[in-house]
Amino acid sequence: MDIESAMIRCRIGHSGKHWQSSYDADTNKVRKGNGHRAGRHQSGVAVADLYGKWEISKWIMDGRSVASERPSQPIIPLGISGNPFRRGDGVAHCSRSSTVSTRETTTGSQTKSNRPALAYADRTNPNRFATRQTASELPAKQKKLQTSPLVRSICQYACQHGLTVTLLRTLLDHVTRANFLDQTSAVELIGSLYPAAKVPSGLVCIVVNSLGQGKQKPSLAIQSSLLKWLVLTHEVLEDSSILSKLYSVLFNLLDMISLRPNLCHLLAIITRRRHVKPFRIQSLLQLSSIAANEPSILGLVQVYKRYYPDIIVGSNASRKASQFAVGLVAGESMIPTTINITKHPDLEWRDRLHAVQDLNVDFSADTRDQSSFKVIRKGVKRSRVMIIPEVHTYHAEESSTTLEEVESVDDLIERLEKIELPSQAIAVLDDPLLQKYLAIRPTKPFLERLQQWLAMFFDEYVQTANDPKSNTEDLWILLEKALSYTRHTKVLLKSVENFLRLYIPTWDGQDHRDLVLDLLAFSSLQSFKEFRISTLDPLESSVLDNTASSLASLLSFYNSLLRHWTSQLLSRPAPTQETSLPLTSLADHASLLSLTLLIHSPATISTISTILTYHETLSYLISHAPTNPAIRITIPSTSTIYLLLFTHHSSSLPILSRLCSILATYKLTFETTMSQPSPNHHQQQHHLYSRPYINHFNGFLMDICNLLWRSRAFNTSDTNALGCLLPSPLLPSLRSYSDTLSPPQPLQHLFSLSNHPALSSLSIASFRALEDDKSSNNNNDPATTTPLRTRHAGPVTQRSLALLAAQGGLELGWADYRIAVLRYLEVRGVKGVPELMQCTMRVLMGAGAAAGGTTTPGEK
Repeated sequence: MDIESAMIRCRIGHSGKHWQSSYDADTNKVRKGNGHRAGRHQSGVAVADLYGKWEISKWIMDGRSVASERPSQPIIPLGISGNPFRRGDGVAHCSRSSTVSTRETTTGSQTKSNRPALAYADRTNPNRFATRQTASELPAKQKKLQTSPLVRSICQYACQHGLTVTLLRTLLDHVTRANFLDQTSAVELIGSLYPAAKVPSGLVCIVVNSLGQGKQKPSLAIQSSLLKWLVLTHEVLEDSSILSKLYSVLFNLLDMISLRPNLCHLLAIITRRRHVKPFRIQSLLQLSSIAANEPSILGLVQVYKRYYPDIIVGSNASRKASQFAVGLVAGESMIPTTINITKHPDLEWRDRLHAVQDLNVDFSADTRDQSSFKVIRKGVKRSRVMIIPEVHTYHAEESSTTLEEVESVDDLIERLEKIELPSQAIAVLDDPLLQKYLAIRPTKPFLERLQQWLAMFFDEYVQTANDPKSNTEDLWILLEKALSYTRHTKVLLKSVENFLRLYIPTWDGQDHRDLVLDLLAFSSLQSFKEFRISTLDPLESSVLDNTASSLASLLSFYNSLLRHWTSQLLSRPAPTQETSLPLTSLADHASLLSLTLLIHSPATISTISTILTYHETLSYLISHAPTNPAIRITIPSTSTIYLLLFTHHSSSLPILSRLCSILATYKLTFETTMSQPSPNHHQQQHHLYSRPYINHFNGFLMDICNLLWRSRAFNTSDTNALGCLLPSPLLPSLRSYSDTLSPPQPLQHLFSLSNHPALSSLSIASFRALEDDKSSNNNNDPATTTPLRTRHAGPVTQRSLALLAAQGGLELGWADYRIAVLRYLEVRGVKGVPELMQCTMRVLMGAGAAAGGTTTPGEK
């Protein structure tokens, strides 16, 4: 049971009297009780601090009086043959929370227990219950069964599957109290306590409660093993602050020599600035002198010295100090001792814990849930010394505020002016809190240190690049962290950019391709000619390998670079034509690449989506042209438009809708730009774009409207119409083919709203919805309406609508039908086609048409 449902009973010893009080974790308050005379029995661990003797014991309450209840299911106690941890047994496992209340009285040196015996299932008759003491409570001569095989079975299960909170509590209840379980079995059990989930605070209290001297305490070897278990599991505690709350209890156990190594390691992990007090420093120095410079004590002194640099420790003592391997709790703020991964208590145990918790689907990752307003601590998954250190502020003064002490956004705001930057600048690449702080308060010397560190690292890598023994793993780890930092700041570090320019010519174009391209996409806005010579040409030579994937990766890179350069241009106060030239040149270059991808690669959905994504980014750029005259409207390639329009994936509704939405954006941008006066002249900006340039774009619009709206596909007689660039000699053959269809369809009608492969199903669905509405209205008022005598079988044409009305069907005009289809598409999220038609066709530009009104005269 966790600490939220537990009560801690504290007895303060003074003059032979004890005042009993209870600590409620829900309210974080201590409730005083009636004073009473202390008995001779020790119920908890005795610790000494400033105010004398404290005894801590834990009440575990299950919300019901179990003394008067008979178990509803058989309980198999520790010591009965069979594996009580096997899944699916339906067994209520024995623990303190499932036993009856206990009264213990002390007479001389003997302790009598009134604890009722636990029940177990009679294997010969499962419906009968018997009582039997657990094997751990029986002397060795009275045991009928050996505990060693069962202990090995439990350890094997725990190593494979991990232990739930209930099972952990059950085993800790047995090993943390005086019993007849042999010490070897108890230590073996403790060494196999792999938690399958985060460890509740109540279990930590059980372990701490078992430490110290007393008749009811386990042996010192078992206590030392329990402390080591806390060191190994402190990274997966449910509440990382529970050990900090018990700091005084743990510190006052330092006089026990057998517990010092693991106890000092645990204290080194949880020590924070508020724990370093003068009386504790004095106690540590006295212990170090008494213990003849014991390494564990000196290692803890070194931790304290980082908060109080004035503490003088001899050089010999410093060399003898223990080097604790500190894996920090998520959210814990501390300053560690010298980090040495080889001094970890048990690397194999930690790796096993990692594997066990990965198997548990209910266990959440150690860093995913961390607050972004706390210093990141890697926890159990930090399996090796990382090249990017964690945030630590060494030799901080007592009056200063370190970033490790910030635990919320309120702390950051309150201490913003007082925060001292960490000792290692490179830590900013992997810590969101430090990144936020530098974004609010940029510090030039700190950033210069970061640039220098990276430059030195890259220089060292370049010098050893030809060495076959050189390790490139650190390079990619560093670049991944640099990418995360760059995504936060939107600025590529100069040292990283310079290194990539040197690295790309020798790069194979395959190794970590996405990482390299994502980093280069944050290159600063610069002369396109120089950037192409220094970066783009070598990059294309390395990446392109005559495959569609390489072309698609490169086009995605250009798309990201164009988006980044657009944001940089728009953020400038007064951009000019010269500053926008790199974007125009980049757009032309990338558009040519997209056409190459479309022509020479298989037209897959993924490829077409990549091309459309690029043109959507380009349309976003030119949409700012009306308010920013420095941006020139660059229309897409003619071949690209028609290949996308007639690809064999043209039956895909999203592709058609996205293409129409892109062209609608261009149309509206042209209209707005041409209607606004030039910033330097009182005339409109017609001079920016030639008439043939505008008419060429109008040809795209006319051809698509002829296809979808006007049922005049491939017509070239209309103004600006290009006939979809279809050669005239092919038209007779296509007409002959359309006449052979069943039923025969005119060629010019094959791509209308009613017949287009991507729109035909929705078109007939919209018409049937109108028929259903008409039928429902007739049923509501049959006296004033005429029922529908027939329904349209589809596809809908202008002629079929007239014939349907004559036969008693739905009376609907051809224009009204097409408007209804557009409205039907828009309601269902297909907005590209309605947008293009509404900004192009005069009949749809009025407010009445937008609301579903009638057509205007003269519409074709």
